[in-house]
Formats: sequence, structure tokens, C-alpha cells
Amino acid sequence: MSLGQQYDPSLFDSKNAHLMSQWHPERFHFNKKRIVPFVDKNWVELCTERVRTTTWWATLGSCLYSAKDSFVCKDEYQRSAASDFALADANVWHVRPMQSSGKSISSTTVTKAKEKRKSTLEEQKDKWVATNTPSPGAASPTSTTATADMFTSSTSHVADHPVNRFGFKYIACEKTQLFPHLAYRQSENPHGCQLSVTDKSSYVSVAKDGLTVTTDRGFRMCRANISVKEGRWYWEATILRGNDDTGGHVRLGWARREACLNAPVGYDAYSYGIRDKTGEAVFCSRLKDFGESFSTGDVIGLGISLPPRTSYNQHQLTSASRRRIPIIYKDSLWFEEKDYRQSKEMESLADRYRKPDKDLYQPKIIPGSSISIYKNGHFIGDLFHDLTDFDDFGSLEETANAQQKKKRRKKDASATNHEREDEFDNNSRPQQWNEYPPLLDDGTLGYYPAISVFKGAMVTCNFGPDFKFPPLAEYKPMADRYQEYMVEECMWDLVDEVSRSFKRQTDLK
Repeated sequence: MSLGQQYDPSLFDSKNAHLMSQWHPERFHFNKKRIVPFVDKNWVELCTERVRTTTWWATLGSCLYSAKDSFVCKDEYQRSAASDFALADANVWHVRPMQSSGKSISSTTVTKAKEKRKSTLEEQKDKWVATNTPSPGAASPTSTTATADMFTSSTSHVADHPVNRFGFKYIACEKTQLFPHLAYRQSENPHGCQLSVTDKSSYVSVAKDGLTVTTDRGFRMCRANISVKEGRWYWEATILRGNDDTGGHVRLGWARREACLNAPVGYDAYSYGIRDKTGEAVFCSRLKDFGESFSTGDVIGLGISLPPRTSYNQHQLTSASRRRIPIIYKDSLWFEEKDYRQSKEMESLADRYRKPDKDLYQPKIIPGSSISIYKNGHFIGDLFHDLTDFDDFGSLEETANAQQKKKRRKKDASATNHEREDEFDNNSRPQQWNEYPPLLDDGTLGYYPAISVFKGAMVTCNFGPDFKFPPLAEYKPMADRYQEYMVEECMWDLVDEVSRSFKRQTDLK
């Protein structure tokens, strides 16, 4: 067919075409994990004259994610490369060659699929509208209306990011010439302290402003992008929808890095929270009477007080050798790092069926630390005292050391160590991870502002410096913490650069 010849659909029809038009199959959703093995096995037949790169499977996921005209996501609000997809047109008879103009032959079918997807999103839009009726006794908080437009759409580039899971964490990075041996550094967020788009459950939606969070699932958590290690810090949370007739609920608090993201704040021994329904304090999934309930329209203030680390920690200057691998994820650079792992001793504290035992593990504490709660400007009280020390890793260090000694008995220790270091320091060699979790502070330890939402609940954060209800006590706003964090990050980079430079010189000798 010449380029100027008009397309005739009858050229592709057969005597059985009418049977395909009468076929109405059930929509089958598939995942990238089910396609990758098949493509890998049949690469030569499917991808003729195409070089197989090391990240071809990620490109496949990106194609599924970006080809919105061909693949419909099971949940468009949660669309990602790891989502479940279905063909926009299940009639495989329409899978045909493309026209010279680049448009698909089945343009009518694609248009119908777009209209259907758009109508589905419009029908779900009412789920995202928050009421503004304050709870009884509320101090007339400022009205705020939350809609679906606040949240990242499926076409926005903001949604193209990894999520912390499987023992790894991700931080946006960029190339730099300031550190020739590192070559990369963490990117600075121009908006400062916000909710993290990576340090959250994959079922949590963070708004475009980086301050509002919601979910349509059970309790899921989201943390802020920075933590605190010492000092007095404060932030506010306005309940846009929660503990009302919509069925949504909220828990607020502070959490460590090891806290489970697919659970509410206070679920384990790594986070402290307060319930909206009863105002009870929650730690290790155990409740205790504390204050009063809160609901839609209330403004909850959360302050934390941590003494200087030198007063209780004699190893505060211990420097970890940070191992961060820069990766490309959907055209953006990210640092991939090993995240901190929960210890069995800390997990046992949250076991509701455990029996009282004198030998039960006693975690290290931060003497004099506390969490304070405010409601609509009124001080409720201290939620918890003597918080667990974020430097306490339980028996993980002993376990890791024992595993390393066992491996050294089987291999030559010097050769093994030299090869492992080269994997991280030589850019020309493949970079790999070992199975050991980090056991030193890499700059991300501490307590993070944390929010968990349930079944449509919605919360917006205010990290300062202008609060609706300034705290009565002297606190610093979390917004001021971000610049301190970036200074600390710069110091970490300097230490890593010097360490890397000395090692290169040693290797050359």
C-alpha cells in the first residue's frame, strides 16, 4: 500500500471477522512479572535485531505504564509500572499494523477506551471530596476542600518514582562535578520538608503539593522526607476527612525508619501514634487512655523533644561507609540504598499473644525524650516518654558478624573483601548488594513525622513555619530542619569523597 493510498479496512477482514465482533471476553488483568519470563525466553523471536540491555525489563514496565491508549490499569489512581493492566480493546483482531501517519487503525476503539476511562475517573471523583464540618468543640479551623485534582494524575511525571520496599530505599540524586570520586549527590527538594513520595506504602497517594495524603485501602503509612535526631520539633496535621460518616480513620505520630509502611502508626515498636476514634495512645499495637477523639476539621499538633545525642550516646561520631548506587528509573536518577531492617527482638514486643516474660528484650531508650499532642491549639499532654533509641538494632549486628565469620572460613578473607569493595568503588565493574543490613547511621536515622490513613481518610500537613495554632512551648518548625539536613548531607558527601579518594590511592600503590 502506497503512502498516498487511502486505507481500506476491508483489506484486513476475513469471512470470520464478524465472529470476533460478537465476542465479548472477560477482562483479564496481567502483571509485568508474568510477562518478563516469557519475553526473556522468546527474546530472539519477539525482539528481532534488538540488543538486549541490562534494564530491558524496566523498559517493558515503562511501556506498559506509558501506553495508556493500549493498556488500561486496574486502578488508574495508582497507575505504575508494577500495576495490573488489561488491554484497552480485548478484541485481538484489532491488533494490526500501524498506518504511515503513526495512528492506530483501531482509532475508534481507542477513543472509546479513553472515554470509558475518563468516565470511570469522573465517577470516582466524589470519593476524594472532603467535608469541612468541624467536630464539636473545634476552634473553627480554616475550611479546606480536597479534590482529586490535588493528587497526581496518571499523566504526571511526579508519579514516575520508585517506592521504598524489599529492604531498599530510594532518594533522588543528580550528577555533580564537586565530588569526582562520587560523581553523584542527593538532589535538593526546592520545597523543603514535605511528605516523601518514596518513603510510603505503594497504596498511599500523596498530593501534588507534597503535603496531603490519602488511600482507598486499609491502614497505610507515609513518612516525611527528613527526620530529627535531637532538639524540639513541631508539625501540624489538619484532618480533611476522618472519623466521620465516610468511614475513614487517621492515626498520627512519629516513626523510625524501620516502622512498617503497610500498617498504622503505633503498630510496632518503631513508631508512636494517636487514634482519631478514641484519642488513645498506640505503641506496639497496644492502646492506653490518653486524650479525646478528633475528626474532620480538627488540627492536631505533634511535638517531639529529643535531648542532645552526646548526653546518652557515646558513639554519635561513628561514620558509616555509605553505599549508594545511582540508578535510572523512568528517565530520572535515584540513589538505591539498603534500608534498615527490623530485629526479631523488637518485633516480639509487638506480638499481642506473647506471654509476660522477665527475659523480654528491653530496647535502649532516649532518656528525657517525649512526644506532645495539641488539639486546635490546646495542649492535651505528653503522649509518650523515654522513646526507643533509633541506634538500637537488637541482635542484627551479632547475626551479621556471625554470618560474615562463617563465610570467611570458606573463602580467602583478603580476596573476598578486596573483590567486594571493588564492586562499589570501581565504576567499570557491576555493582551488587550483599545480604547484610546497614548497622550504622548513614544520615537517615531518627524520628520522622508519620501519618497513616484508612479507607478514604485524608490529612494535610503543615511543617511550618506559619502554623494555624502555634504551640505554647518552644519548638522549631520541621521546615527549618530541612536546611540542617542538607548541610549534614553535604558533610556526609565530603567524608565519602575523602574516603573514596584514599582508597583509590591505596589501590594504585
